[in-house]
Amino acid sequence: MKRFAALFLIITAGVLSACREPASDPQAAVRFAVDSTACQEILGLLKEMKSGCSQADAAARLDGILDSKPYTVMFAHYNRDWRPNHLPPGIFKRMVLSLEYPNLYHPGENQRADRMLTFWTKYYTDLTKYERKLQQIRETDLNGMIAEAIAFAQSWLPPEMIVPEFYFTIHPNGGSPGFIINEAQGYDFFQLPEDISQLYGMIAHEMHHAGLDIPRREFARESDVVAFSILEMFVGEGTANKFISNVPGGNVPAIRENETMDYFDQETLRAWMDEWDRFTGMEDELFHKLADTFDRAYAGDLTEEELNREIRDFWLKGFAQPLYFVGSELFGAIYYGFGREACFDAMRDPRLIFDLYNRSLQRRPELLGKCPAIPASTAENARLLGQKSAS
Repeated sequence: MKRFAALFLIITAGVLSACREPASDPQAAVRFAVDSTACQEILGLLKEMKSGCSQADAAARLDGILDSKPYTVMFAHYNRDWRPNHLPPGIFKRMVLSLEYPNLYHPGENQRADRMLTFWTKYYTDLTKYERKLQQIRETDLNGMIAEAIAFAQSWLPPEMIVPEFYFTIHPNGGSPGFIINEAQGYDFFQLPEDISQLYGMIAHEMHHAGLDIPRREFARESDVVAFSILEMFVGEGTANKFISNVPGGNVPAIRENETMDYFDQETLRAWMDEWDRFTGMEDELFHKLADTFDRAYAGDLTEEELNREIRDFWLKGFAQPLYFVGSELFGAIYYGFGREACFDAMRDPRLIFDLYNRSLQRRPELLGKCPAIPASTAENARLLGQKSAS
């Protein structure tokens, strides 16, 4: 699972406030290190820039900050092997310095940096906002919040999948609200919720990603490798969004009725819900796209490179992305059809997803009757993936 868990930019991570449901068997001690030092370091830099320090001095201080672990982790996240040079460090550096020395960076050079600049400008214009947020972090028991989030995430994972030891950083970013890469988790200082306690939902979401570890399988046929990876990629976001962040349904109801989306501001919430409603209206089309993509991979007509392009250009495109919506519908239906243990079975072996989903629609027609079925031949090919010998 780790390859595809690392692929996805966590846009909707933490958009909901996860219910603090206790784990049935909470993990006693996951070791982790919390690092928010970059927030103070950046504040010092911004104050110096505002006070009139030279561009050379500001650049030298920023170089030191960007060499620290929080930003090493951040650049690794933005420049993964499937999107190399997405955010070159030099561009990010010039973008930050342009807050005071505007000719160093020009909007349009880099889409990621352009979006980040909006957040940086907001806080640079009024550093008192920055200082208030930093004080909230200092006053928050992050260690206790993280431990509680781990327990909740573990309750929605098969018992053998354990959240591993990790490094936790909060740093000024302006891109992904939260992300996970290798043994590290990063959270954007600028996009922390006004009520810092709501950070719990985002952390629990990322903890679920960290603990999810689909058993590795070897396939003789390259086409089977690509087809299996399609199934894998819907597991991570489908389960974390549906079970941890409790996203509302398209045609599948939310898991917990008493939760509200209190992470977004109202304008962003409306935009997110409008997009989710749009996906609901085109759910048949999205499921047809999923089946077609899988069938092409299974037949050997879709290479890994072509799949990565489709992921970038379709499944992960937009604000509320089709991958998250479809994955949530798949696992939400399985949950309502056969319960939590069936979802765990599908996490362990994604080849079961389509079959369990279809049987859930048949088992709960009064609840899931509007959900589009996966073609029976597609579900059968998924279930038997790897059993056809290489030619």
